[in-house]
Amino acid sequence: MILRPLEPPPAAHAEFLPAWSVIEGMQRQPYDSCWMVTQPSHAALSGDFAAKLTGAQLPQLDPALIRGVALHDAGWGVPDAQAIMQSRSVSQGCPKSFIACSVGEFVNAWEKSIDVAASVGPAGGYIVSRHFVRIAEHGAAQVAGSDRQTVERFLKNETARQRQLAAKQNHSVQELELLTDVLQFCDLLSLYVCSGARDNVEFPEYFSMKARLTVEGESYTLVPQLIEPGTKFAVAALRHPATKEVSGQEIGVTIW
Repeated sequence: MILRPLEPPPAAHAEFLPAWSVIEGMQRQPYDSCWMVTQPSHAALSGDFAAKLTGAQLPQLDPALIRGVALHDAGWGVPDAQAIMQSRSVSQGCPKSFIACSVGEFVNAWEKSIDVAASVGPAGGYIVSRHFVRIAEHGAAQVAGSDRQTVERFLKNETARQRQLAAKQNHSVQELELLTDVLQFCDLLSLYVCSGARDNVEFPEYFSMKARLTVEGESYTLVPQLIEPGTKFAVAALRHPATKEVSGQEIGVTIW
């Protein structure tokens, strides 16, 4: 689950900060009341971004690849549904951000997500697998004991799966790596939007460049322009706790 304050605070810094650091900071805030965006909804927004990518340096995504991006967090569907039920229960349990999940929860959701993406197409399955392998490799040094074993087993299994998926499609390994960059960029942009962050941010290097993002109201400006300027997007959010007046809404944004 991605948590978003009911009233997102203004930017705290004028300089450009690493995008993930800003998102992580938003997700580590305690919330008594907030908006909840499910991981599948966030992934669907990522797919919407992927469908509107523009620029000569970006690869063209066919409908199956776009669908793979849109489903890259499908494995979180059941735990997020359980979190919503808890939020709507008499005890109204406080929702937990995805960032607070255990290593086992992450790996289980990743594997299920890759299964779903691979069912749509081998290239989509491959890039979703590579996406999570990159994340796991980056975080492997921070875990130990049984968690380290879980991560290492995941990495071994996904390396084997990627060989099988690569053999079933026509993209080169270099093209698949670039397509994984597309997924990671759209994923990070969606996480930023869903979290309600307002700070100026810089993205990691994708497509041999580092994009920057600024926010004014519900308008987001990317430099360079990697998404068709003026495109409107929306993502569904649920209120915690729900009230008689409001239980959910659509969060709309425009990318320039």
